[in-house]
Parts: sequence; C-alpha cells; structure tokens
Amino acid sequence: MLAEMVKGWKKEGEIQGIEKGRYEGRQEGIEEGMQKGRQQEAAKLFLLLLDSKFGTVSLELQAKIRQASPEEIEKWTKQIFKTETPEALLNS
Repeated sequence: MLAEMVKGWKKEGEIQGIEKGRYEGRQEGIEEGMQKGRQQEAAKLFLLLLDSKFGTVSLELQAKIRQASPEEIEKWTKQIFKTETPEALLNS
C-alpha cells in the first residue's frame, strides 16, 4: 500500500513538473515575442524618420536598422537631427 502511495506521489510530482515547465516556456515565448515586436516597431518608426529627413534609405542600411537592438535605434534617433547623412548617423 505504501509503495502505491509513493508511486502516486511520484506521478503527481512529474505532472506538476511538466506543467511548470510548460508554463515557464510559454512565459519565455511571450517575453521573446514582445521584445521582437518592440524591436520591429522601433525599426519601422526610425525608418520613417530617416525617410522624412533623407529620402529613401539604401537596402543595406534598412537591413542594418532591422537587425539593430531597440537601444541602438534609440541612440540613433537622438542623433538624427545632428547628422547630414544616414550613413554618418548609423556609423556614429
């Protein structure tokens, strides 16, 4: 009888562990998705600013912006009115 109870506890513990792992995995996925969304929106807005100031930006610079971190984009945004070309801005 004790052996049966121990097996039940073990099974219950395994189920709880699996559920906890799934929950943590979902939370990590949500956080990653939110971070990616923030980065994409920052890049989109920054590209609009560049287009407004400089006109069409090269595909190479667009790719660099889309791969940049939100912090990097923020740094560039603060400097946008102090530079004469998008190349100078993104290489600062």
